[in-house]
Amino acid sequence: MNGNNHHYENENEDDDEDEYEEVEVEVEVDEDGNEFIVDQKVLNGNHNGYHIVNGNGSLTNHVIKDVNGNIINESEIIQGDGDEDEEYEEIEVEIEEEYEEEEEEEAKNQSTPGGDSKEIEEIEPILKYNRLAYDITEILKKDAASCMAVHPKFLVLGTHWGSVSIHDFEGNEIKKFDCHTTTITELVIDPTGDYIASCSDDGKIVINPFDSKTGEIITFNSDRPISALALDPEFSKKNNRQLVSGGKSGQLLLKEKGWFRYKETIIHQGEGPIYAIKWSGLFIAWANDKGVKIYDCSTNTKIAHIPREEGAPRGELYRCCLCWEKANTLIIGWAKSVEVIQIIDKIDSLTGNTVKTAQMMNKFQTHYWISGIAPFGEELVILGYNDINMVEGFDDPNSQSATPKMLAGTSSPNSITGAWNQGRVESAAKPSIHIVSRKTNQSITTDHLSVNGFSHYKATDYRLDYNTDENIFYIVCPKDVVAAKPRNVDDHLAWLISKLKYDEALEEVEKDQKTLKILPPTKIKEIGEKYIEHLLERKEIRKAASLCPKICQKDPDLWEKWILRFYKIGGIQLLCPHIPIGNPSLSCTVYEMFLNHFLKQDPAMFLETVTNWPSNIYNIQTIITTAEEYLSKHQNETIMIALAKLYTYENSYEKTLDIYLKLKKGNVFDLINQHEELYNSIQNKVVAFIDFNQQEAIKVLVANTDKITIGVVVAQLSSKQEYLHHYLHNLFLKDAHIAEEFHELQISLYAQYEPSLLLHFLKNSFHYSLEKALEICKKKNLYEEMVFLLGRIGNSKEALNLILDKLGNIKDAVEFVEQQQDADLWEYFISKSMNNSSYISELLENIGSNVDPIKLIRLIPEKMEIKNLRNRLVKILSDYNLQMSLREGCKEILKSDCVFLAEALFDSLRMGRVAEEYSKCATCSQPITVPKPDCSIVLYFCNHTYHSRCLKVNEVDDPNSQNQPQKQQQQQISSNTEFIFGCCPICFVQNNQSKLITKGTRKIG
Repeated sequence: MNGNNHHYENENEDDDEDEYEEVEVEVEVDEDGNEFIVDQKVLNGNHNGYHIVNGNGSLTNHVIKDVNGNIINESEIIQGDGDEDEEYEEIEVEIEEEYEEEEEEEAKNQSTPGGDSKEIEEIEPILKYNRLAYDITEILKKDAASCMAVHPKFLVLGTHWGSVSIHDFEGNEIKKFDCHTTTITELVIDPTGDYIASCSDDGKIVINPFDSKTGEIITFNSDRPISALALDPEFSKKNNRQLVSGGKSGQLLLKEKGWFRYKETIIHQGEGPIYAIKWSGLFIAWANDKGVKIYDCSTNTKIAHIPREEGAPRGELYRCCLCWEKANTLIIGWAKSVEVIQIIDKIDSLTGNTVKTAQMMNKFQTHYWISGIAPFGEELVILGYNDINMVEGFDDPNSQSATPKMLAGTSSPNSITGAWNQGRVESAAKPSIHIVSRKTNQSITTDHLSVNGFSHYKATDYRLDYNTDENIFYIVCPKDVVAAKPRNVDDHLAWLISKLKYDEALEEVEKDQKTLKILPPTKIKEIGEKYIEHLLERKEIRKAASLCPKICQKDPDLWEKWILRFYKIGGIQLLCPHIPIGNPSLSCTVYEMFLNHFLKQDPAMFLETVTNWPSNIYNIQTIITTAEEYLSKHQNETIMIALAKLYTYENSYEKTLDIYLKLKKGNVFDLINQHEELYNSIQNKVVAFIDFNQQEAIKVLVANTDKITIGVVVAQLSSKQEYLHHYLHNLFLKDAHIAEEFHELQISLYAQYEPSLLLHFLKNSFHYSLEKALEICKKKNLYEEMVFLLGRIGNSKEALNLILDKLGNIKDAVEFVEQQQDADLWEYFISKSMNNSSYISELLENIGSNVDPIKLIRLIPEKMEIKNLRNRLVKILSDYNLQMSLREGCKEILKSDCVFLAEALFDSLRMGRVAEEYSKCATCSQPITVPKPDCSIVLYFCNHTYHSRCLKVNEVDDPNSQNQPQKQQQQQISSNTEFIFGCCPICFVQNNQSKLITKGTRKIG
């Protein structure tokens, strides 16, 4: 990077002489030619604002930094007036062509059959526009506007014929002043609205009071045209009535009222005409050929000079637009340059005093000429004047560059006359309003306005004034006045709807209803209905249907309107899940229309709807009749299920049950549990009932034998033997005696269907013939069951032979013989086993302690080979010894328990009993503690208490014990306490014991 030194000038005033401070700025240039400030030194004075110029005097591409070194803005390279437009035009055309090629490429790649190509997303406008009409329109038919001033309460319009008129915000004229003979160049309104000042090319300054009765007209005359004017912000409050003016004389004059007349003070002169003046608080800013200067009224000194760029166009060609955003922030728009200046306090390094100085906060270039500028929150509003080649399609009223489009007035541009029309251009582009971000210095949106006669206007024919309180901007041109204001919620919604962004529009409405509630409650319906209709036109019926609850809400008329609309296009099937069935309720006809449609077109939907809808919203009988007629011609299982549900709504539960059993579908068991009268219906439909669900149906039949008798069920199931078996089996499991008359029948059923359960049945039932059961088992070769039956009959040997010969299970044989407890049977068993070594082997293994093993061993034939004989003998002996040991152990345990329990009983009998003082004798009902001669207290273990004299011993003794001696056995325990064997008379009578239970009592003397 190469280092260079540049200079900029700062203006101060000392004794009416202009002095400029020189600041040395060290700049480095990178490889691309961009200059960066790396250091700056004040050569004369102290100032933060600077303006960098290169060697040839033109503005270079540079980075502006504040005192902390932070980058403020990076501006564009401008070569000069001559080539600038062509350069921007060339770039725009190149970008536009490149975009169109990309658009066509994407459209080809993304377009599919039945699909839409990718659309360009439009940016929503920020401002909306409307033309001021009424009296302003009439004035501009004959005259031409030259300037305007805006007050929060009214507007003031100046014309080229020297007329000043006051209007309301609609354009209606309130008052008019004819005080000039030629073009009004500037209008200023006192902040209070009491005075309106105007200046003109006729050299006059006139200050008119709003109310002529309370104020005087002040007039100043000059021999040179006055082009700029500003009133003291406290003009109406101060007596000196200060104002500042300037014009082609080049003098900035401060006029103030003295004792007898106004006196004039020249603040500045000698640098060309004064183009603009703005006064805010203590500061006056004005523009001349050298640039913009700022004057501090509190110190009567100039505090800053913002020079014009080298090569900038002449000052009179493009108006300098000054705007005080705050008391210390000045916005400058001139030609194609925008600068934001802030006045700050700074400590003078020489004197140590606090001085005011100006600091550049932002600076950037535009590609259009600036005809007006105003603050707009975090953005700037700039009125741009475009050369004819800057706006593509300017002559096409349908082009996007012409939007927002405004209708032109009836006046023909060619018929416009007046002084302002001298030197008109033949073909100019539409003016444009740019919303520029202060962060990026880029346009957010740009609107091209079709004002009346725009093609004949110069940049100086346009002005931009604004109402700070309302953020309303007024675009003024000779034949038009247009108001621009921020778009509100309604405008935002209208734009979204125009772009078919209904979803976003509805979200905005819902957000408003939850917070600000600016919009009326009907707004969501208004937008929603348009959206639904739009979706229906695009065949997006499902989405339209899902939107209806949000839009129709609780309005039954609106619901019925859209239901009819969906019905006409065949979309009620998609609408059905969304229609209200409670709050609100629609007419029965509407609901029946849905049901009739589904009955014929979609049986599944018919069933779902009948199931989910409450039955009170439509006529049940009407739908039942329709369904029955349909089923008489078309068999449909789904419709039958739906009809069954309809029958339940009408309390025709038997018809519902018939359909469920016929189809073998439905909640049969829930239906029966809820309606017990259906048990009577089941009595004639037992087979169909079990066919529906065998397991559950049999459970119901078994659990409700009082409602559906066993005999009825058995009779109906005679043709369904397997069902009958399961039914009787479950009855037997519930109660072995409940169906005992059918037990013989059950034996054959068990033998046929579940032989494994027959033995259990035979063991637990006593209501069958053993002979018949044995005969059935013989036919089915059920040997285990035959063994059991033979055992019960008493034919043990035959049963044992079956076990040994048919079953071949020696263990079962041993168990069987053990159960019989017949010694002869053991002898037979052993003798039958002696000829079979395997039997002997098993006997040795399982005989246990039932037979003396020595006896068994002696009976074994000699020389018979027995497998594992040695081990089996050892096991027999060890088992026998174990049995003997266990018996001895059990005997000792039994003896020990007997001793322990006897001691416990003795201790219990010896325990004392508590007799309460208030206890009474159970016989005489006298207190037990009342002393009586030769009387003691008798307390039984049951806690009944007696006087011994009241207790008759012969009544206590067991009356059935005739062999007892007449005298009660007594055992003396102490002198006044004796243990009596007997029973409490009261407890004995109450228990009505058949056998005397001996209880102990304690006699207390």
